[in-house]
Amino acid sequence: MEYAIIIYMRIYFDNAATSFPKAPGTGDAVRCFIDEDGINLYRTSSRKADDVWNRVFALRSLIADMYNYPHPECIAFTLNVTEALNMMIKGIVPEGGHVITTSVEHNAVMRPLSQIRADVSRIPADRFGCSEMSIIPELITSSTKAIIINAASNVSGAVQDIAAAGEIANEYGIPLIIDAAQASPYVDIDMAKLNAAAICFTGHKGFLGPEGTGGAIIRKDIAESFPPLVAGGTGTESDDEGIPHTIPERLRAGTENLPGLIGLYHALSYTLGNKGRIEKHIERISERLYEGMRSIDGITIHGPGIDAPRVSVFSVTIKDRDPAEVASALLERGNIETRVGLHCAPSAHKTLGTFPEGTLRISPGPFTTADEIDALLALLKEISNE
Repeated sequence: MEYAIIIYMRIYFDNAATSFPKAPGTGDAVRCFIDEDGINLYRTSSRKADDVWNRVFALRSLIADMYNYPHPECIAFTLNVTEALNMMIKGIVPEGGHVITTSVEHNAVMRPLSQIRADVSRIPADRFGCSEMSIIPELITSSTKAIIINAASNVSGAVQDIAAAGEIANEYGIPLIIDAAQASPYVDIDMAKLNAAAICFTGHKGFLGPEGTGGAIIRKDIAESFPPLVAGGTGTESDDEGIPHTIPERLRAGTENLPGLIGLYHALSYTLGNKGRIEKHIERISERLYEGMRSIDGITIHGPGIDAPRVSVFSVTIKDRDPAEVASALLERGNIETRVGLHCAPSAHKTLGTFPEGTLRISPGPFTTADEIDALLALLKEISNE
């Protein structure tokens, strides 16, 4: 008996969760480190040590230059942006302290704040998910310890006015923490100009690197003084059981994800080297997607228009259809991968009026093709007309 083997082409629209494909050659860079360069920095006496250290420092320099901050040593590498946000929140905000954040934040911010029982004031947003930064001074109290802003929403795609938030934070002397998970590297964030306390980033989304990478670039005075989230061996100052004094060692104890960081260096080098071309491509396919969805009866796009400041993240609903059913139909009929639900940001959905059902989230990336956009649009139209 003969069996037919059907191979479905994978069509990926969930780059807001993690980029795919990764930057060309990223897997090879990770494999090469594991197969040929395995070393634990600051521990092993090896001829490999200098080369690996130089590549990790080159990664630090890429990130520091991108955020316009002259201190690459002030970068703490973590497993993801969630860990970086936890590190900054728990290092700066005391138990029960007052924090100002937006009404469209991710749970990577809201859950740590809940954990430390913070007193939270939320900056309201309009129906497109754009936060009204002019309200911040009204929310500031004598006990405000931080302002935390998500630079670009993982639900609506709206890019926030972090420059306005930075001006207010500096005027009142309040640390500003920025969640750049969806924003970087395509939304310009100037750390020196903002005088931000920290910018928290992830390596596996816009940077096109491997999962298990991320971190925070921290203002030097804070990096030298605030308590690290994790304490332990660093391979330096081992005669002292206290926290090391030097940075970056004091910021992150234990063995780092060196295979991931080497992969991230390769990926970010590719991404920044091709940034202009990638931006133009994403702009073209995002417009094609947005205008195509807008032409389909029954589809509502929850977020700013294509001409407004936004990233390529689109949340949609189809009239009288459960978003989960739509996502399942896309996968079953076209092998089109999306995300459905609340996207770990219930507050954002309450702001947009899509709670508790959530939305279908569509997030193309640098390697999404026009044919893939058209295939998605054709299926969405078919589903909407049923």
